[in-house]
Amino acid sequence: MMKPAISYLSVLLICLGAAPAHAAEEAQDPALRKQAADALARLAPQPLAKGNLPQPLVEVNRESADRRWVLGSATQPLPVMAGADADQVPLSRLFLAHQTDQGWRLALEGERDFAALLDAAPDGWLSADERRAWRSQTALAKRLAPDATGLGLPWQEGAAWSMTGGPHGYSGESQPYDSIDFAGGDGRVLAPQAGMIYKSCLRNGSGLVKLVHDNGYSSTYYHMINLNTVADGQRVAKGAYLGKIGNGLPCGGSTTGPHVHFSLIHQGKAEPVNRKWLGGWQFFSGNRAYQGYAARNGGRVNVGGRLTHYSGGGDPAPMPGGASGVATPRGNDGYVNLRGGPSLNAEIVGSAARGEQVSLQCHARGEAVDGVWGRTDIWNRTAAGHWISDGFIDTGSNAPVVPQCPSSARPW
Repeated sequence: MMKPAISYLSVLLICLGAAPAHAAEEAQDPALRKQAADALARLAPQPLAKGNLPQPLVEVNRESADRRWVLGSATQPLPVMAGADADQVPLSRLFLAHQTDQGWRLALEGERDFAALLDAAPDGWLSADERRAWRSQTALAKRLAPDATGLGLPWQEGAAWSMTGGPHGYSGESQPYDSIDFAGGDGRVLAPQAGMIYKSCLRNGSGLVKLVHDNGYSSTYYHMINLNTVADGQRVAKGAYLGKIGNGLPCGGSTTGPHVHFSLIHQGKAEPVNRKWLGGWQFFSGNRAYQGYAARNGGRVNVGGRLTHYSGGGDPAPMPGGASGVATPRGNDGYVNLRGGPSLNAEIVGSAARGEQVSLQCHARGEAVDGVWGRTDIWNRTAAGHWISDGFIDTGSNAPVVPQCPSSARPW
C-alpha cells in the first residue's frame, strides 16, 4: 500500500462535490428509501452497522414510465478518514423494486426474490443483455463460485501493474477478503470482461462502479476518477475504459494513495478472492488483511510486486496437449459440481454453469458415474486443478481427449 499523497481538504472536496447531470438521482419516496436501507443494513457486518454513520444513500438508476418499477442502488456512506493506513470502501448493492397496492416489493441483488422481480419486470424496460447478466446472478441452492472466474485483470493485457494491497475486505479487516488493490502503468482501469455497467454515488467524476458479468460474477471498482460516461445498463466490452486510478472518496472512506479497489461478487454476495484466477494469476489470502500473494506457473508475486496481465481471461493456461469441453448438467440442473478428486464422494470445490467452456489438463480413471450419455469412469482434471466427470462435459468424444494424469504423483 502507498502512503497518502493528498490533503484532507482535497479528499473532502471529492466527497462533497456535486454529481454530474447524468448521475442516478436520490430516491424521493420515503417508503422506498427505508425499505432499501433496511435491506442493506442486513448485509453490514456488526462493527459497521453500529456507530455514528451517515444516512444510507438510496438512488434510482432507472424507473419505468409509470414509476412503479425501479432499478436502484443502496449505499452506506462512510465518514472521510484522512491519513488512514487502510482502504475503507462503502457497502453498496443494486436492487429491484415494484410498487404494489400493498407497498414496495424490493430485493437486493443475490436475494431470492430478485429473480422473481426480474421475471415480472415489464417487457422492454430491461434489455435482453441485462436480463441475461442478471439471471446469471440468481442464487442457487448451493452458492458455488468457480475458481476460474473468467475475468482478466483491470488493465491492459501485456502490461504490468503493482499489487499495492493483497486480499482484504471492503473495510480492511472485514470478512470475506473479497478485494485487491492495484496501481501502476498508465493508470487506465479497463473492464476485465464484458459486462453491464452501473454507477452509484457519483461525485466530481468519481463513484462506485459495478460490472455485472454474465457468468454469475460481478466486479466493483472504487477510488477511480475521470469515469467513463457510458449510461447505466449498457454493455461494455472487455478492455473498455472505466476510469483512472485515483483517490476518489465519493461516498467517504479512506485511501492510501492513487489506486483502484477491485472487488469480486458472486450471485450478489461478497466472494473471497482466495484461490481465484484473474488474468492468468491465482490469488491467495494471507493471515491478515492486505497480505497474501499471486501465483503462476510455479512463480510467486508478493504484495508490492508487479503482475503482468496475461490474455485468456481468468483461466490458467492449459498444459500442452490440453483440450476443453462444455459443461452439460443432467436434466434441468443449471451447473455441474467440480470435485477435489475423481469421485462423487470427493469434496465439492466449485461448479461449472451449463454451457460454460471448461479447460482440461489431463484425465484419470475414477469412480464410475451414470452421466448424460451413459456410464463412464473417466474423470477430467480442469486447468484450475478440479475434477469433472466425463459424463457431464461434452468434449466431442466418449474417449479421453487429454493425456493421462501422471501416475507417479497422484494429483488428488
